[in-house]
Amino acid sequence: MTTDGIDRLSHLQQARDALDAGDLDLARDQLDRGVNQNRTLKQYSIRVITELLSHIGETQGEAAVEDALRRHGDRNLADRALPENDWWSVPAEVRAKVVARAMLANGADVDIIEDDEKIVMSFRCGTGGWLVDSGAYEGEDALLVLHERGPRTFGRDSLWSYCAHCSVNNEMQAVEATGRLTSIEFPPERAGEPCVHHVYRRPTDIPDEIYVRIGKVKPAEDRTAGDD
Repeated sequence: MTTDGIDRLSHLQQARDALDAGDLDLARDQLDRGVNQNRTLKQYSIRVITELLSHIGETQGEAAVEDALRRHGDRNLADRALPENDWWSVPAEVRAKVVARAMLANGADVDIIEDDEKIVMSFRCGTGGWLVDSGAYEGEDALLVLHERGPRTFGRDSLWSYCAHCSVNNEMQAVEATGRLTSIEFPPERAGEPCVHHVYRRPTDIPDEIYVRIGKVKPAEDRTAGDD
């Protein structure tokens, strides 16, 4: 057995080499191959993550799914509590770009509308949304859907298990670490729906119920006279 047929350079490097050589057709081909390869690997990884969360929830209960996600947050997201990473110290437009870039990197197109209070971004999520749209939560080998209504389900009657990182890591633990919400997310409730992010211009603009749905209370300093 020989290894003569194995590519030793990544598709990206082969695309760069093709560009340097002026071969645009080969460069496009290698870029397409690289994109498809990365998409396949990402989808495999997302499936692995959700299979593990499903196993945890099915064998140890839904609270254990939250515990597992909290462990991830404690170990990997602590830097957002640092003063230099204060989410609210930069304009809403800058914060929206941060969210949009992450969604674009996730393979989604982003639709944006805005008003005086917030910027609203809708996109077809390439991770959790892909699982929903692909039917991964249906059938005999369905992945776990959380049904214990509470903060980890955004107060809903159900939430796809993969999307629980949005409630636990992105919202609940963010408030616990910084005192305020940063990312505000509305995962799809059924196949074909977009995931929606709200980026508020001021923390005082965030409605009380957005905190309530994750079991938190809006900070007193963010309340206005109209909130009472």
